[in-house]
Amino acid sequence: MEKQREYTWFIEPRGDVAWSNEVISRNIGEENAMQDTLCADGKKRNLWQCPSGLILFLWRSRVGLKISFRIFCQEGKNGKIRDKTHLYKNDRGSPKRKKRNRATL
Repeated sequence: MEKQREYTWFIEPRGDVAWSNEVISRNIGEENAMQDTLCADGKKRNLWQCPSGLILFLWRSRVGLKISFRIFCQEGKNGKIRDKTHLYKNDRGSPKRKKRNRATL
């Protein structure tokens, strides 16, 4: 039986950092703030450790809350922290429907 992978999720506030930090801290709690965390790209960032369900909630309501952030993930206990914001973006879009020519019908 395959062992299930364990992931830890993080959020990095962007844009108006003070407002984003305030909104995130209300939902997560101050104890989950992490300063100067080294990421896979070699940069140190101020991150918030966050459950995956809350990340999805914040992503869907980011426009209404007027917050901006990036999403990071760590696989296992000692894995590198990598940017995973692209998982939540819908870059492909929906396929276009073919318009029917009503003149021929």
